[in-house]
Amino acid sequence: MTNDTQGVPTIRPVSGNGERGRNLWALRAEREFRRLLADVMKRSGKSRAQIASEMSRVLNCPAERPVRKDFLDDCVRSRKQGRPVRFPAPWIPAICEVTGSDVLQRHLLSQQLLDWLLIGERVVHAEASLKEAHEATARIIAQARLKAKRVKR
Repeated sequence: MTNDTQGVPTIRPVSGNGERGRNLWALRAEREFRRLLADVMKRSGKSRAQIASEMSRVLNCPAERPVRKDFLDDCVRSRKQGRPVRFPAPWIPAICEVTGSDVLQRHLLSQQLLDWLLIGERVVHAEASLKEAHEATARIIAQARLKAKRVKR
C-alpha cells in the first residue's frame, strides 16, 4: 500500500500467478476499504446510529427498511471477528455526504482519475487565489482614488 499526494491510500496489486494473487489482492482491498470506512465514520464525530439514520434519509429508504447501525458495524468487522458484510457501492456517495468526507470516493478512483481530480482542485484553488488578489487590488486602487480626490480638494 502506498499514499498519494493527498494522503489517500492506494493499494498495489499483489504480484503472483493465478487465482492466489488475485485473491490476496481482493482480501487486501477489502481490508483496506473496511479500515477506511471505520476511520471515516469515527472521524465524522457522529455515532454509527446517527450515521445510519442520516443515510436512511439521504437514500430515501422506506421506514420499514432503514440503514441500521448493526449493518454498519458488520461492514467494518474484521475477518477475525466473523465474516464481514460488504458495504454497497451505490451507498458510498451517501456515507460521504453524511460524514463530510470524500475519502471513500477518492479511494475508488483509478490513479489517472485521481491525478486529474488533483489537477482540477489545484486549478480551482489557483483561480480562487487570483480572484482574491484581483479583489484586493481593486480595493487598494479604489482607496487610492479616494485619497487622491481628498487631496485635490
